[in-house]
Amino acid sequence: MNSAPGKLILAGEHAVVYGQPALAMPIAALRASVAAELAPRGAGMTVHAPDLGLVWRLRATAPLSDLAQRTLDYLQLPEPDLRLTISSSIPIASGMGSGAAVGAALVRALAEQAGQQLSAQVISDLVYQSEKAFHGTPSGIDNTVVAYEQPILFQRQTQGEPLIAPLAVGDQWHFVVADSGIASETKAVVGDLRQRWLAAPEPYNRQFVAVGNLVRQIQVALAGNDAELFGHLLSQNHQLLQMLGVSAEKLDYLVQTALAAGAWGAKMSGAGWGGIMLALVPAERASHVQQQLQAAGAVQTWQTSLLPTYSKR
Repeated sequence: MNSAPGKLILAGEHAVVYGQPALAMPIAALRASVAAELAPRGAGMTVHAPDLGLVWRLRATAPLSDLAQRTLDYLQLPEPDLRLTISSSIPIASGMGSGAAVGAALVRALAEQAGQQLSAQVISDLVYQSEKAFHGTPSGIDNTVVAYEQPILFQRQTQGEPLIAPLAVGDQWHFVVADSGIASETKAVVGDLRQRWLAAPEPYNRQFVAVGNLVRQIQVALAGNDAELFGHLLSQNHQLLQMLGVSAEKLDYLVQTALAAGAWGAKMSGAGWGGIMLALVPAERASHVQQQLQAAGAVQTWQTSLLPTYSKR
């Protein structure tokens, strides 16, 4: 059984598509898994997604079929007689990287069958091709964070490979994540914003730069221990996302609910128009914030945390 985690964007979504930095972390409690078992000789490869009631063959026109073929080509293997079964606890169309996690688990499963272990960079590159089929113009952050399975700073470069750097975490930070229950297709949200940017680039460019500046401040706060500042910056990021037109009424309501319940800060996370939000909370108030979000209409909630990456001695 091979798996990959979901992801949370801490800050910088959407602006990251336009060259600004973004911060993301894996959410290890939510994972996608792919189990591989040998099929009868001559059966070829089939992919089964029982949660969705879907089965497709390698040659089908589907992003995961394309990813599987790309992976086999990279491994220099012919089509195997193999049955792959997908399972996932990551909500679909929620901004938590479900597609990238399934893709990474699929690549790992095929590599394991070939007796090979691929690097995080190779897995990320292969999944990115699938992400483009899913989302049109993805930033590359989803495939990166699920492949590396660590908190990262990600920034596209005008030339060459994107900048990927591990994040310094100075304190143990606790988060509550809430799913609005509104499915949102990343490709649609990203495409809508791109059309508005093409029609009037200058005001959007200024907002993207403002998001980028905020991300750099959040990166510093993440490495320190000033929780109130960290939370305030996250809430500011949400306000900028509202200005970009990618939030939603229910997301805004859940953000306000979390703040009223004692969160230091809160924001939508991911593409928007639905999906999830996250709240930075004191550990002792995490359960209370979670309960309040459930009472406010969140269909699912989770607690997760970031552990320090260095000693402050």
